[in-house]
Amino acid sequence: MYEGNNPTALKSQQWLGDTLIDLMEQKPYDDISIKDICQHADLSRQTFYNFFESKEELFRYALRRIYEDKLDSLTEIPSSKEAISLFVCSTREQSRLVEVIVKNNMGNIVSDEIFKSITRFLNRFIPNFENQPDFAYHVVLLSGALTHFMTYYARNNSEMSEEKMTHILETFLSGKVFRLLRASKYLKKVLK
Repeated sequence: MYEGNNPTALKSQQWLGDTLIDLMEQKPYDDISIKDICQHADLSRQTFYNFFESKEELFRYALRRIYEDKLDSLTEIPSSKEAISLFVCSTREQSRLVEVIVKNNMGNIVSDEIFKSITRFLNRFIPNFENQPDFAYHVVLLSGALTHFMTYYARNNSEMSEEKMTHILETFLSGKVFRLLRASKYLKKVLK
């Protein structure tokens, strides 16, 4: 994948990513060819292959761009509430992309890209963070939870406010859900 800083090249990459998302709104991902993407973007196949090796790499680029643009704007590690709010804001801003992800059952790729973005972000502030014991397990749990939350949201309640979404994620990730469950089990025993 192209990683230079030529403004024209970067614009072409973005255009190809946006084109793929547009096409995914019209037909399933598996039915979209590189030829379709190039025709719709009005770019040559050679231009496509100058930037990407495959359609999947283009899709991953489109995902990565969403999260990494937000993460790159941060100058320090945010609080958990700020990080959750950032994710929620990104999800709501990219509702079109979230819908095509759900429609095409591509959660595994999303989870993988969220994992990579979180890892890249943490390593920016904490050198060699990925070498910490159990790091990958923590990040894979987080990325999986965020992916499933995002897809469940898209399938069931896309009218939910950012504040409500942030509250739900914060409650879960802080462990409050498990404390509430333990408390309700305790109350059931006491009330018997």
